[in-house]
Amino acid sequence: MENHSNSSPIAETNGHGESTNGVDNQIPDLPQYLYAALKQLAPKEGFTEGNFSIAFDFGSSKGDGFVGQMFKATISEGTRNEVYLCKIPPIDDARREQFGSMAAFAREALVYERFIPSIYDYQREKGILSPEDGGFFHTPRCYYAHCDEVAQESVIIMEDLRLRDFRLWSKHKIIDYDHARMFMTHLGRLHAISLAMKRDQPERFEQFKLSNPFDPMLTADGPFRNMILSQLQMVIDALDEQDTVERAKMEQLKEEVFDELLRCGTAQLAEPYTVVGHGDCWTNNMMFRYEDGKPQEIILFDWQVMRYVTPVQDIVYFIFCCTDEEFRRKYYHEMIDIYYRSLSTMLAKLQHDVSELFPRSALDEQLRVFGRYGILMGMFLVPMMCTKNEELPDIEAMAQKMATTQQLNESFFKTTESNQDTYATRMRAVVKDCIRYGYF
Repeated sequence: MENHSNSSPIAETNGHGESTNGVDNQIPDLPQYLYAALKQLAPKEGFTEGNFSIAFDFGSSKGDGFVGQMFKATISEGTRNEVYLCKIPPIDDARREQFGSMAAFAREALVYERFIPSIYDYQREKGILSPEDGGFFHTPRCYYAHCDEVAQESVIIMEDLRLRDFRLWSKHKIIDYDHARMFMTHLGRLHAISLAMKRDQPERFEQFKLSNPFDPMLTADGPFRNMILSQLQMVIDALDEQDTVERAKMEQLKEEVFDELLRCGTAQLAEPYTVVGHGDCWTNNMMFRYEDGKPQEIILFDWQVMRYVTPVQDIVYFIFCCTDEEFRRKYYHEMIDIYYRSLSTMLAKLQHDVSELFPRSALDEQLRVFGRYGILMGMFLVPMMCTKNEELPDIEAMAQKMATTQQLNESFFKTTESNQDTYATRMRAVVKDCIRYGYF
């Protein structure tokens, strides 16, 4: 979960990675492998060996990085200054080890090194050369991506999207129609590429058939067992006493939640319609560029949980976490239609027939079978989206507890006096709507 937010200086180095003005006391020393990556990048970007300096700023806010940390690097030589965003695993050892950061970084390095170049090349081979041709080219430019899981070192260096006037949508606000329509349109294009590419180039596509890197942690004997059960109990507690049907279904889910988390991520159950999905489709992982106050372009980032899975995961993750009951009553079915029309149009551009690769009846069936994933993700994301940044938990402290107990024994995002009513309203609607649409 990345945030391209404003920042303040924390350190400056020369081209050899040596500090020239010290490091702010609130920030730990940055790892040498980050300096090494930037030293390697600088000459490729036209800087002169030994003549450039590197200044670091904060790159994210509290609550915006669960398995990674962001820093802004400015490489300078003379009057030239170039800004880059650097994403590295948590500096804190416990946080890095307990929350599976290295597996996630290995996944994202693969995305930027191989997956995104492959799907861009595939589109160009089919004559789709740019976004103006209706293609999916909506990821940040990546200058460097490397992960060494054994050494627990990883660096991903990307463009700072703010320099191209991209902005985040506030995670505390319900997304509006124009932004949601844009996301669903581009999600349809992304999924269409998977469906077409695995038919046209199965050997090339095979390397991207990856499962959720966090699946081993989501089992009944995994380190997040107590936290998952606690988050689900928060959902039950958000329901009214008269919500007897909803309460019964949530109590049933509590008995099956670990099996359901794994079932919804089992690729074989979704074949032949399985796609490579983004995996973390909420508003903090997308930015928008505007003209006259209207979104004109979208960029998707934070690909750490990219996985081969039912297309429904990305759809319901976004809709049930980023919209509310009022939005869904007005636009839910339209959003599904927008997604499917976009997917159909993209498949046609890729010289495939949607009725063969992914008929509408198959999408409806996938929604019925996997739609409850909206609740499974909502129970984690909705409370966080309702919580002020200053009230978010201390991730390092929680990781330290896990290192001792081997179990996270509390809800990751708890309700507070300031967010309890907002959370209850939104979460109750997620449950009711999943049942209303026949997903539970």
